[in-house]
Amino acid sequence: MNVAYGAKSDVGRVREANEDSYLIADPLFVVADGMGGHIAGDVASSTAVKVIQDESGDASSENPGTLSKIISDANAAIWDKAQSDPALRGMGTTCTLVLVDESRVHIAHVGDSRAYRLREGHLEQLTEDHTLVGRMVQEGRLSLEEAQHHPQRSIITRALGVDEDVQVDLETVELSEGDRLLICSDGLSSMVDDRPIESVLASESDPQRAADRLIEVANEAGGDDNITVVVIDFEKASGAARRIVPAAEPAEDEGSGQGVNDQAEESARPPPPTPMRERDEEPEPERPRRRWVGKLVVALLVLLLLAGGAYAAARYTLSNSWYVGLATSGEVAIFSGIPDDIAGLELREVEETSSIALEDLPEFKRDDLRTGIKTASLEEAQSTLANLEQMSHEFVEQNRTRDSKKNNN
Repeated sequence: MNVAYGAKSDVGRVREANEDSYLIADPLFVVADGMGGHIAGDVASSTAVKVIQDESGDASSENPGTLSKIISDANAAIWDKAQSDPALRGMGTTCTLVLVDESRVHIAHVGDSRAYRLREGHLEQLTEDHTLVGRMVQEGRLSLEEAQHHPQRSIITRALGVDEDVQVDLETVELSEGDRLLICSDGLSSMVDDRPIESVLASESDPQRAADRLIEVANEAGGDDNITVVVIDFEKASGAARRIVPAAEPAEDEGSGQGVNDQAEESARPPPPTPMRERDEEPEPERPRRRWVGKLVVALLVLLLLAGGAYAAARYTLSNSWYVGLATSGEVAIFSGIPDDIAGLELREVEETSSIALEDLPEFKRDDLRTGIKTASLEEAQSTLANLEQMSHEFVEQNRTRDSKKNNN
């Protein structure tokens, strides 16, 4: 079958930078969604794409296990970078890789980016979300609808770069003429239910227009995260050469993802240039000395107001804010208040402690707890704590299994 595709990445409406990366190197397609903060997320996802691109020649449709090896190499590269640079500790990325093989595709997958298949107007998710909520759905503890709107739906249980080793899901899917594949970051799937995605894919015949429209739909729903989509069509083969619709490279002001077509961009991005004055604009004259006297008076007034209202502000903050963080004893706990000090005041109190030790959680989640995971209510904080307990159990069990395998070898 012939293949036509379209792709686009967008920063969304909330994030300041795009931590997604994607690669199109037909017959290989990749979407990676970085995590760990602006710089670290960029580095993780672009490193994964770069390693996959460099090793793409090793991908074999006759031996899909080669895809697992390539992703494991990407995991090792991210892990090594994080260990060598404290600023990158805890970074990681999802990765969904598709290798097209005539009338089928091989999928290698880690994390909560997704691959879908549209067949005769019906959308089917092909990959499993490696999240706490995804696990709860599999165990029958949550419905798909409940999972879509669960406050902790983005807590990932498996990602590249957060551990020395990673387990890769491999799957082979048969295709028919007219099938359409979608690979996307959770900036689409977390904002939009499957029904609107299905509607766009079924109604937009051109893959690039479909990709563009999916970005628009996610942004119309709020655009809370970076959004990356790759749409691949499988058409009846003809005597002509394979038809390729080039992926439109997003404009820079859209916060485009890295790794389009030829090679991944450099991870480090230069700071924006300092705005320059108009040529006919005169330099601003120096203000008189009384400007600083006025500032001093204002500062003194502010200090007096703070002194008078500090107690009331502290009580209000403690009773109306919640977060999950680390107690002085080192265990994970729920706090009323905020993790930051204001004017030297500690506006927090321990509300509920747990038996979760920091070292029993993945590295990327430890960083979140050190800074504090803010929640909208006590109930949401308790839900977050319950999910962390589940994550801790799974993380400890994975380490035991890995150590057992090493000892047996």
